[in-house]
Amino acid sequence: MSTHCRRCGVNVDSNLHNCPLCGAFVNEENSNSVYEYPQVNEKTKRSLFFKICAFLSVIVLAVNVAINVAVNRTVSWSIHVLFGLALVWIAVGRPAIKRFNVRKYLAWCFVAVIALLFYINAWTDKLSTPWAFTLGAPIVVLTWATVLEILTFAHKGGRGNYQIELTKLFVFSAVCIAISFIWLKKCEWGWLVCTARGFVDVLSLSFFAKEKYFSEMKKRLHV
Repeated sequence: MSTHCRRCGVNVDSNLHNCPLCGAFVNEENSNSVYEYPQVNEKTKRSLFFKICAFLSVIVLAVNVAINVAVNRTVSWSIHVLFGLALVWIAVGRPAIKRFNVRKYLAWCFVAVIALLFYINAWTDKLSTPWAFTLGAPIVVLTWATVLEILTFAHKGGRGNYQIELTKLFVFSAVCIAISFIWLKKCEWGWLVCTARGFVDVLSLSFFAKEKYFSEMKKRLHV
């Protein structure tokens, strides 16, 4: 004999006084024997936490700008603080607020790393030697692809999403080859390696996971 929990609706054995899932009373007459804990609004607590963090970030930035202007009559080094705070909020804050899954969280982190490399490159030699594009970004993309490959095997339920991300990295690497021809008038070996790695990934997916891979591609392309 079973009944339904009045809070979460699951089936509960009639011999039990409390729901094993949420702890609510199964029968009102038994409510004087076991204490029912009140629910905690986690969403409100998270919202308050991020609001406090945002307020502290604004205070830190304002203090740094004020000190920089007072000492140097410019905002030279305080720009670095602004970029650092913006990078933290983009790579960590936004994924945490939006509750991104592992795939999206890693994507934002890798994009943030590439942005950081370009920022350092721009401030050190004004991109006259674009090592962030020719060396740094390809290494990040290769690392990103390796992580996605591991997650593809580890997460059986979300393999389609990781396969599409690997395909996007292959397309991105091919586009960067075109950019290197237009910008640097030559093809950088780093992006050649990334494109070759992406081609092997796509070829492997087309061979070993043909049905699921092409089905996911058709779904994403609305074919």
